[in-house]
Amino acid sequence: MNLKNTLAISFLLFFTITAMAQDNTLTVSGKIVDSLKKTINNVSLIAKPQQNHHKVKYTISDSQGFFKLVLEKDVTYELNISHLGYETINKTVLFSDSKSDYNIELNAKNESLDEVVINYKYEPIKKSKDTITYNLKSFTNGNEFKMEDVLAKLPGIKVEDNVIKIQGKAVTKLLVEGKLFFDGSTKLAIENIPADVMDKIEIISDYKESELLRNLADNEDLALNVVLKEDKKNFAFGDIEVGIGLDEYYRIHPALFKYNPKSNFSFIGDINNFNNSSITFSDLSRLVGGSSNLFKRNNLSNNLMSFASSNNERYKSTTRFSALNVQKEFNDKFTVSGYAIYSNNDIVEKAISTREYLGNEPIIERRDDLGDTDKISAMFNFKLDYNPNTRQKWKYNINYLHNNSGFSKQSISSSENNNEFLTDIDGKGNSFSQNLEGYFRLNDKHTMGLAFQHNITNSNSTDHWLSNNIFLEEFLPLTEADDYQIRQGNKIRSEKFNFLLKDYWITNRYFHLFFNVGLNHKNSTIRNDISQILSDDEAIDFTEIGNNNLQRLSDFNAGLGIKTQLGKFEFILEAKPHYYNFKRALVESTDLFIEPKLDIDFKIEDDMSLEFNYDYTNRYLNDFSYLENLKLTGFNSVLQGNPNLTDVRSHNFSLYYSDYKNMDSYFIDATLDYSLNNPTENNIITQSGINRLNTPVILNLAEENLSLNTNYGLIFNKTSLEFDVYLEWFKNNQIINGEIDKINSFEYSLSSKWLLKLSKRTQLSLSYKYLGTQVLSDINSKSNENIISLDFDTRFFKNFIFKTDFSTSFVNDFNDDKQNYTLQNLYLGYSKPNAKLSYSLNFRNIFDNGVITRNRFANNLLLTNQVFTLPRTFLVELKYKF
Repeated sequence: MNLKNTLAISFLLFFTITAMAQDNTLTVSGKIVDSLKKTINNVSLIAKPQQNHHKVKYTISDSQGFFKLVLEKDVTYELNISHLGYETINKTVLFSDSKSDYNIELNAKNESLDEVVINYKYEPIKKSKDTITYNLKSFTNGNEFKMEDVLAKLPGIKVEDNVIKIQGKAVTKLLVEGKLFFDGSTKLAIENIPADVMDKIEIISDYKESELLRNLADNEDLALNVVLKEDKKNFAFGDIEVGIGLDEYYRIHPALFKYNPKSNFSFIGDINNFNNSSITFSDLSRLVGGSSNLFKRNNLSNNLMSFASSNNERYKSTTRFSALNVQKEFNDKFTVSGYAIYSNNDIVEKAISTREYLGNEPIIERRDDLGDTDKISAMFNFKLDYNPNTRQKWKYNINYLHNNSGFSKQSISSSENNNEFLTDIDGKGNSFSQNLEGYFRLNDKHTMGLAFQHNITNSNSTDHWLSNNIFLEEFLPLTEADDYQIRQGNKIRSEKFNFLLKDYWITNRYFHLFFNVGLNHKNSTIRNDISQILSDDEAIDFTEIGNNNLQRLSDFNAGLGIKTQLGKFEFILEAKPHYYNFKRALVESTDLFIEPKLDIDFKIEDDMSLEFNYDYTNRYLNDFSYLENLKLTGFNSVLQGNPNLTDVRSHNFSLYYSDYKNMDSYFIDATLDYSLNNPTENNIITQSGINRLNTPVILNLAEENLSLNTNYGLIFNKTSLEFDVYLEWFKNNQIINGEIDKINSFEYSLSSKWLLKLSKRTQLSLSYKYLGTQVLSDINSKSNENIISLDFDTRFFKNFIFKTDFSTSFVNDFNDDKQNYTLQNLYLGYSKPNAKLSYSLNFRNIFDNGVITRNRFANNLLLTNQVFTLPRTFLVELKYKF
């Protein structure tokens, strides 16, 4: 379907639905004046139906005193008309036909006061126990469109890659009016909730869905709650955006919402071809992985990646996305909720990279890549919430995910020789999970929790690699041919069961005890068949190097902990023994591991604390690491599994300090993390040119990681200053061609942000960020990037809005080559106050920068990647607000 047909059908559907909705409605309009016949603006008119099952209607008079109410025919309303300084009018009305001259006169109040004393101090930022509240009108100027524009102006809140960070921690739950928004999705919220419906932002530390979970849940959620304006709490709101640009660029984006105390409804859609992405992998982590309050959050299946990818590094893309979220509270005991998400993305990525493979003799490779990906995914979620009484709560949740994906890439590799590779991958997968949980307060001293999880994941894919020259000949028994084609079929099935029973016992005022018993069980079957395809389509199967592995891992665990408080100190000490039974290939092993944990919280003062955490943990490796034979992971990389491996272990220390006592003046938080890993997972790398064989291995050679992250902010009357420092050090070992190489790597960033409110309608934000990476081994390599950014927005001539964001980057890559690129977007819009329609011009990448640079170090690879981006785009946009 071409663009014109798509737009025509969309407009036809929209106006058809609108016309059908208007068949049973009428419009009452007029003007509001005072006793001197002068018009009065911003007068509130609320029409409350006297019959049940009809909606409250609401409007505000515009700058000329005009108003318009859309009412239902033959319904009696109680009309309330009010404005500060005027007498309120209450009257009962019944309209059978539209009325366009319903003019209203308000009388001024005849009140006089000798003296008025106001003992109220308005607080832009208010703190109460575990909640910080931002009054948004103190920080915004009306030029904001969506929630992300508002968050960018709030001190102490950062949004990076659609992850909201506050007090140095990431928001894990996003709520609207106290209810989960798409099960806590941040990206869907910040890019779609209109800014003008938001009244306050609440930051809730240690958020729990129920008070019964206060002592049971291990997950410490940081929640952000959007408080709506009073006139939006029982009304439908949202907008529809349509944009058409040069070079056939387009966008259709509806975002519709309905909230009231008993139910809510959200629908978000998006069709565009200029790199807008509606959901990220971090969102999916919350949507799929965060359904349990008692289990620790698990790693997600790779098939979730079919939903999400970065939208900053695309050469071309077409996105088709829709999401529906519904919640209905039938009574105080029973609530049903669910959501459905569909995405269909066509993505073209183009890059030129320089790759340096570290080793005895470093190898330099230049690679040109052009990839095309087509992903179709659908997700469905359904949740039941039953609260029979205040001492009991039950939750049941099911989730289903299905995806199909196709990927093709052309790669030209230049090192010792020039080779061209074609990669083609087709696959499909699905995942079904269900979760049942119950929480009970048995008496004033005992609270118990019960949880059961079940998950089934299936994945099938076929990989093809084709080249005009022989490749991977060191690892595969290839037959000589004119062209070389390798095919790999992959089938994966995984089933998991998790059970947990937990009890929390308040023994006395000073000592609390908690214990739990649990079982985690996983069955996995991994099969991959490798073959060479000759020119006559004959297949030579390499059956001796493929895999057909069954893995079973059972974890019987228990735990005993104590919680006590001494003055301003709170201590939690826990010991959790695990008994593991692990079967893979022809190997079976058992192991007993006791996991200790210590948490110390020093409450210096209200909103000022120091926290220390320590735990000693173990972890089993990725299923692929335990394979018996080979698995191809690319046209130049092969994995050789090792079923004799067991688990790895790590000592983890964390120190966190925060001072938000005087947040309206300053705030500071700092986190120091250190981990000592021994034994640790590593790879034995056999490097031959650009080809390499990775063999997982567990080494009794300690590896270390130390990181520091701090955030400091100052808040003044019309400005705020924030400073961030991030430092991370890794010490690890690389085994390349039989030799052990100790590698130290450093990553660091320094950033600052100055937000200045120039006037009531104009704001300016200036930012600076320095990013650096340094790798110390047999050779020393480093890269750095300086980024200067500016964001500016203003309203002029009353109804015009101008916005721009600008950034320029100065990059030194690992080869000490210097590059500079600039990105800037412009927006010019026209919108009257309270108007339904607004118009805008949107310019993206106005300097037509075609390449951005990314530097990265991983394993033994130094990578400098030049990524081609979407060229300059221009759109004319129309927005209709409900």
